[in-house]
Amino acid sequence: MSLFDLQTSDEPYGFRAALSGEIDLSTVEDVESELRTAIDGGTGVVALDLREVSFLDSSGLRLLLRLHKELADAGRRLVLVQGPRRVARVFELTGAEDQFEIVADPAEI
Repeated sequence: MSLFDLQTSDEPYGFRAALSGEIDLSTVEDVESELRTAIDGGTGVVALDLREVSFLDSSGLRLLLRLHKELADAGRRLVLVQGPRRVARVFELTGAEDQFEIVADPAEI
């Protein structure tokens, strides 16, 4: 049984990955592998939908920061769709919320 799931879709603005479950030390490598497979070679905005993420730890946050930098260096945008309160709190406590473009709903992209 997987602790996370990743559903992808092409969108008018670019690409959307809806994550669910846990993004932590035990899953971050698999999450990164699946995200990179889905993102590599694409163009436009990458939206990571965190609304169904139940847990995010520092390793998951580090992955998101690294993806943000890599996409920015490639001239692309990373937008996060805000997760539940316990996930949003990780961004608030670390000050990382200032590093990302965060929206409440994918329709805002």
